[in-house]
Amino acid sequence: MSATTALEGRYRLALRAYPARWRATRGEELVGVMMDVAAEKGKTKASTAEILHLALHGLTARANQALSVVPRRRRDRLAAVGLIAGTALALMMLVLGEFGRWFRWNSYTFADHPFGPVTTPAAIVFLLALGAFLAQAVGRAGVAKCLHVVTILASVALAIVLETSAPTIGVPLIVFVCFTVTSLLALAGNPTRTPRLRQLVVVGSPALGVIITLTSYLQGSGSQKTFWPPDNVGFIDGSVLSRWTLELALIAALITIAGSKTRPWACLILIPLASAPLSTMFMTLGGRGGGHITIEPAIVIVLCFLAALISAWAAWKRPILLFPTKEIRPHAK
Repeated sequence: MSATTALEGRYRLALRAYPARWRATRGEELVGVMMDVAAEKGKTKASTAEILHLALHGLTARANQALSVVPRRRRDRLAAVGLIAGTALALMMLVLGEFGRWFRWNSYTFADHPFGPVTTPAAIVFLLALGAFLAQAVGRAGVAKCLHVVTILASVALAIVLETSAPTIGVPLIVFVCFTVTSLLALAGNPTRTPRLRQLVVVGSPALGVIITLTSYLQGSGSQKTFWPPDNVGFIDGSVLSRWTLELALIAALITIAGSKTRPWACLILIPLASAPLSTMFMTLGGRGGGHITIEPAIVIVLCFLAALISAWAAWKRPILLFPTKEIRPHAK
């Protein structure tokens, strides 16, 4: 077998990452272009970077083909859900879990071997998620997608490293699972394609993060050491916030991709399920000094059921809200 034939064989093998329909229409053309470029440069072997580049683009094409069954408008809303959830959770994790050791009582010290100025290496994932949000907010959609991919890779890598190395300050696996899922959702479309979606993402992401951060700060008596351990009972910690954020994001995602005929039923079934995470997130508001305000779970459940009924009715009837406006008539001359 000649070197040229071997090179072409490697290119064709890498192209198997692309969908069959794409290979049938454009595969031969791409192989021909790559072989011409290799002949001009005198290459007889395909580099690892070339193969990885082809494989990554092929897998991306497969993902786009799978997502093409969902209309673009719904995919953009799905991406908005993922971006809002990931950004809000990243803000919570950074403030409460990472930088919390500088202002929370009973926090980790240098004797606990923290990760530099922050607490754990998971701060890398949180900063990447916030970077993706900022890139999307300033209109750099390509940079945002790259950062989402890096967030996924960093989440997988850190989950493996922390699970196998048994660090002094551990991070629950569910944290990395949540950021992986929210980043995948954010890659489904363009979360700021329309002005309404852009406003929702740019304003809603930090607002949601700030609200839940403030309500979660004093739960657990304001102690940072109760945030990362996975065996806390009755405290709002990193594991609880990640688990409930993931559940709320999946509920919102399922409602978002539902069609016009199935959306009322999706609202009726899924919105009441949100009562479990919401009642836990806002169970008690108070601090070390006492004076806890307890929000009974029954109240949250009733509110969620009412929201489900109203949302289902709105999705079914699609009412158009008209507001009276004062008619302005030109003055007669």
